[in-house]
Amino acid sequence: MVKRLALLFLAWLCFGGLTYASEIELNGRFWGRGAIDLHHDNPFEDQRIDHEKLRLEAKASPREYLDLKASIELDRLAYYGNDNGREETRVFLWETYLRLVKDAWEITVGNQLIRWGKVDELTILDNLTWQDLRELFTLRLEERQHPWPWFRIQYFGENVNLEGVFTLWPLWPKRDDFDSDWAVFDHLRKKLAADPVFSSLSLKVDKSEPSPSLRNAEWGFRISGTLGEIDWEVSYLYAHDRSFYYYVKSFPIKGFRLNTPSDPIKDLKAQFSNLSITGDTAYISYPRDNILGFAFETTYNDIGIRGEFAYHTDRVFLKKNLEATRKAYWRYVIGLDYRFENGFYLNLQFLQQRVLGWSEDILFDPKLDSYIFMRLSKSFLEDYLEVRLDGTYGITTRGYFLNPEIAYKISDDVEFFAGLHLIDGPQGSFFDVYDANDQVYLGLEINF
Repeated sequence: MVKRLALLFLAWLCFGGLTYASEIELNGRFWGRGAIDLHHDNPFEDQRIDHEKLRLEAKASPREYLDLKASIELDRLAYYGNDNGREETRVFLWETYLRLVKDAWEITVGNQLIRWGKVDELTILDNLTWQDLRELFTLRLEERQHPWPWFRIQYFGENVNLEGVFTLWPLWPKRDDFDSDWAVFDHLRKKLAADPVFSSLSLKVDKSEPSPSLRNAEWGFRISGTLGEIDWEVSYLYAHDRSFYYYVKSFPIKGFRLNTPSDPIKDLKAQFSNLSITGDTAYISYPRDNILGFAFETTYNDIGIRGEFAYHTDRVFLKKNLEATRKAYWRYVIGLDYRFENGFYLNLQFLQQRVLGWSEDILFDPKLDSYIFMRLSKSFLEDYLEVRLDGTYGITTRGYFLNPEIAYKISDDVEFFAGLHLIDGPQGSFFDVYDANDQVYLGLEINF
C-alpha cells in the first residue's frame, strides 16, 4: 500500500502541475495470448490459459533538465482446468518516474526498468526488474520483466560511468503457490488430496515476506566503460534471492527423499515407514544474497559477442526433502549473434554454472550444469511474415524447451502470432516436472 501511494503521488506530481508547459506524448500497448494444453489425460492439468495486458503511458519533458513518465498496466491471467478455474486481474503503475539531468549527472526516482548485463534471454545479471514467473519460462524475458521503484543516480565520465541504485522495497520473483500448472505446490497438493493415504493433509503455505524498510532495503552499484572495442561493466548487488525456487525453511512431511519429482506420491508411499507429518504448512522466507558481476560486449566481423559472469554468496537451491539450502554459486554466459544478408538471424548462448559445496541432497541442480540457448528467425513477404524458433537444451540434464512461433504483421503496429511450447526431460529433472504442460497458443499485439 505504501508503494502504491508513493507512486500515485509521483504520477500526480509528474502530470498534475509540472507538465502544463510541455507537450505530453501518449502511447499504449495491448498484448494478449490464449493457450490450449496439448495433454488432456491428466486430471490435474489446466486445459486453457488466457493472458492479456493493456498498458497506457504518458511522457513529457517540461524542462530541458527534467523528464517525466507515468504509465499504468492492466494484467489479466486466467486458468481453466478440469475443476474450478481461476482468474487474477491486477492494475498497477508501470514505468512512473521523475528524472533530473544535469551535465554528466542523472538522478531518477520511481518505477523503472533498469537492466544490467549484456546478454539478452539468458542474462544472469539483470536482477533489478521484477520477474513474473507465473507462467515460468514460457514468456520471453521482455514479457516477464516488470519495473520496480528504485532511486538511481548515474555519472557519465569521459572513460568510466558510475551508477548506484537503492530501494526500500525488497524484490523477488513472482510465482503462484497453487491453482495453476506452473505453481510451486499445486500438483503436489492435488495429488495428496486425491490419495486416500494422504487425503487428510491439505497443504498450505506461510510466507514471511519482508516489508519495506531500511533493514530490508536493497542496493548496488555498477562501473562501466569502454576499452578499445569492448564495452564492459562490473557490478555488485545486495538483494534478496532471485532464484525461482522458494526458500522452504520447513516442510510438513519429514523423513522422505524425492527421487521422482513428477510423481511425489510414489516416493512418499515407498518411504512411508520413515515419514513424520508435523502439520500441513510449508514455511517460506526470503533470504539475502550478494551478487558480484562482470559483463562485456564487442563485435568481430559483424558478429556480436557478449558475455556475463556472476558469483552468488547465498543462492537458494531446493533439496530432495523439499526444504531449501543456500550455497555459494557461480555461472557465466557467452553469446554470439549474427544477421545474415538474406535476413536470417542467429543467436547462440552457452551457460555454465557450478554449485560450490554441492551435495547429493540437492534436487534439480547438478554440481556442474551447462545449457545451450538458440534463437533463430527469418523474415518473408517484405518483413510482414516472420518465422521464429527459441530453444533451450540442458547438456547435463538432457531436458529441453522449444518454442517455435510464426508472426504476421497487418501493419507496423498490429501483429498476430502463434506457436507451441514443448517441454520434456528425463525422470528427476526440472523439465520433467512440467513435461505435461505442452501448449499451442495464439496471440495479438497492438501498439498505439
